[in-house]
Amino acid sequence: MVAESGTATCDTRPMSSERPDQTSTPQRWTVLTWNVHGSAGPDVGSIATSIREREPDVVVIQEIRKRQAATLATALSMRYSWALKHEPYTKLMWWRSEGMAIMTPHLLDAVGYTEISDGQPMRSWRRRIAQWGLVGRADRSMLMIYNLHLSPHDDADSRRSEALRVRELVASIGDDPPPVVSGDFNDADDPSIIDALPGTEHVPAPMSNPSEAPTQALDHVLLPEHAHDVEVDAPDGDEQWAAMSDHLPVTVRFTLPGLHQGSDP
Repeated sequence: MVAESGTATCDTRPMSSERPDQTSTPQRWTVLTWNVHGSAGPDVGSIATSIREREPDVVVIQEIRKRQAATLATALSMRYSWALKHEPYTKLMWWRSEGMAIMTPHLLDAVGYTEISDGQPMRSWRRRIAQWGLVGRADRSMLMIYNLHLSPHDDADSRRSEALRVRELVASIGDDPPPVVSGDFNDADDPSIIDALPGTEHVPAPMSNPSEAPTQALDHVLLPEHAHDVEVDAPDGDEQWAAMSDHLPVTVRFTLPGLHQGSDP
């Protein structure tokens, strides 16, 4: 399925299908993942300020409503794509539909999403999707970003099945541009999830939940094996962070070799 997209800037042109010559210049990237618990009505302005301070190339958001995503992208002056995860129990409260979003100050193209849960109804909060999009920078480097929110702690079997479906999805799309798999994996004390998903966690994820005093590492960014100079960061957590969400933002900075820039087919 194609996700809904928007932009807070005037340039909505798709990325060119033509790719430049390959170079040897390494490329530094910053990816931020955050479950913002949109149903609790967080202060989108505060979330935008926190994201802006970290200067990400790509932001992946879980548990965000459509209007919240549009407001956040506008505040950040970023292009974005929002994908519907599940609808509320009644159509009278359509505005409570929950989804996921990819945001970037760069070009965003080839966006889409697919269900990875096992036949959950559209109005069930247990329905799960994987969202993806191609991010391209002015320096001609590219990433294929994947945004996940896997099943919760009480449903380990579904979570593992979803992780395997994501592995199949990433394999079907390919590794050029290089894939980065990120999001809320709900994998506390379950190393099988990281093992099942594509990509490598070069540095252990920091504690990110609950945000006031985190004790669980649930939020991850998995990188290509050849990524290097990887740095991972999350705030310490306190009442101010808890007022924004029950999760902390996790920021991962890394370098990819220049050979993974776009090249002629």
